[in-house]
Amino acid sequence: MGARNQNQWTKQIITRLTKAMAAEGFTVCVPLEVWPSTGKRLWTEVYFSPASESIPSMTSTVDAHIERHRDGGLRLEGTARIGSPAVEEVMRDMPGDGLSFGDIDAGRFKLLDVSPKPRVMSIDFDAELDVAVAQFMEYVRGPVREWFAKRSTFPALLQTAREPTIAPWETNPDPTLLRGTVVLCVLDGRVQDAASLMRWYLQRDQFHRWDCLEDACAFDAAMRERFPAYAAERSNQP
Repeated sequence: MGARNQNQWTKQIITRLTKAMAAEGFTVCVPLEVWPSTGKRLWTEVYFSPASESIPSMTSTVDAHIERHRDGGLRLEGTARIGSPAVEEVMRDMPGDGLSFGDIDAGRFKLLDVSPKPRVMSIDFDAELDVAVAQFMEYVRGPVREWFAKRSTFPALLQTAREPTIAPWETNPDPTLLRGTVVLCVLDGRVQDAASLMRWYLQRDQFHRWDCLEDACAFDAAMRERFPAYAAERSNQP
């Protein structure tokens, strides 16, 4: 078992995933990414997006991550993402480390589901190709679809931004998701929703370990300076 098998299996996984994802309404949205890492390891990424978005300025993607291992096998993993180029552009000028990336939110498959599915889908023999693709699609049809449903409309996104992150030990909202939602709402003209969400957030007694009241206030001040309509709405709030 070697690189030749890995090359063939990678091509077969991409072909089978593309067909299976098309049946669920997803198409390949950007060219494949392949890059080397340490030793003989190599990663291939395939990105899928739905045919349409409920929020026009937002993009949803499912990433398939295919990793080669030194033993000759492959590992298949997945990530669900929502993002926005327009939000990313605004966030570049906003204060706060780690909050200027293109993702508004992302979830690895293995963290989205508590049912007993394999965390990593392994391929060491030809017969495991179909099994790994089937397991990947189980996530897509189940927890991944539910994850997107909670982020696919403004009402759902505004509610999800107020909820604790997926990690079981975390009781605070994800500051990246919350800030991204605020910006997305402002860009879509939903200034009242953005201001109400930020007001609610600043009134909290505690924050995620990636955030603090000082940083949140700095973000709010920067948003007021950049968007007069947002500033007016925040000023009208008690």
